[in-house]
Amino acid sequence: MPLEAIAINDLNAPLIKKPARENELAERLEAMYDADDDQPTGSEVLKIIEQGFGRGQYLYVGMFNDKPIAAIGCFDDGQTDTKRLQYLTVHPQNKGRAIDAKFIKLVYDAEVKKGVRQFVPVDKDIHQIMSEYELLRVKDTF
Repeated sequence: MPLEAIAINDLNAPLIKKPARENELAERLEAMYDADDDQPTGSEVLKIIEQGFGRGQYLYVGMFNDKPIAAIGCFDDGQTDTKRLQYLTVHPQNKGRAIDAKFIKLVYDAEVKKGVRQFVPVDKDIHQIMSEYELLRVKDTF
């Protein structure tokens, strides 16, 4: 099964298909963020993400073989068609495998299909990936 980027607005979203424990997705996401030295603690990030859910924001979860292996927050100011990408994390066993770049491309493609025209990468890693893949500005095609 290929890597999928799935937008969620609830940490109890039924992404894990096998019989899952209650709060399993949230626990796995929190553990991924806790293991990532470049991000705040998992509980801090998930608190920010949950507050964003109330304002229509999304968390994209990278799923592979029924397991969350990546995540990134996708925030909207509600006034423009620009999305802010923040809090990228990849499961420690998948670091160094270019999962982050493929995942960002999947998120980018999904948001462009929704009409998003510009992205603001908040951290240097996201900015570097988006720059390398020329994803920072969508070119109009007529």
